[in-house]
Amino acid sequence: ERVTVRIKSEHGELLETAIPDVTIVKDAGYLAPPGDPIEAQVELLASIDHKLSTAPLAGFVVEGWSPYGLVSSVARETVLRRAIHMGFPVVRVGRGMPEGFTPVRPPYIGGSNLSATKARILLMASLMKLGALPTARDPDRPTAAETRALNKALMKYQRIFDEH
Repeated sequence: ERVTVRIKSEHGELLETAIPDVTIVKDAGYLAPPGDPIEAQVELLASIDHKLSTAPLAGFVVEGWSPYGLVSSVARETVLRRAIHMGFPVVRVGRGMPEGFTPVRPPYIGGSNLSATKARILLMASLMKLGALPTARDPDRPTAAETRALNKALMKYQRIFDEH
């Protein structure tokens, strides 16, 4: 359910309650674990549930293989895509000191050559400016119209990341 998030007080000060909850997800594996069940993504699934109940503005930064920001697990990829369709923008960046540029691969935001920490700060600012992504009724099976709405919103996020 969409809610309005007040960003500034009547005096123009940033409200503490407006600061988005953005988690850095580190992926250090080169191979998916045997079986690779979605249920094994306990921390990521719990983080999504927690954000849904406590943070009207939230997202994730994935620090994956450098420089592409890819993850090694199909299950983790599935959970991250589900999160995107639940309204959470996800930025991909390379780990360590990325010397290349993480490309744009929708539905993810390409973090270019930003570190995970810098991408987190930029995503927080972007969320306060743009709000949450549009959601799908069924995040595992978004409709074509839901996907178009998501891609339109993601383009605005990507523009901000391309300019920084």
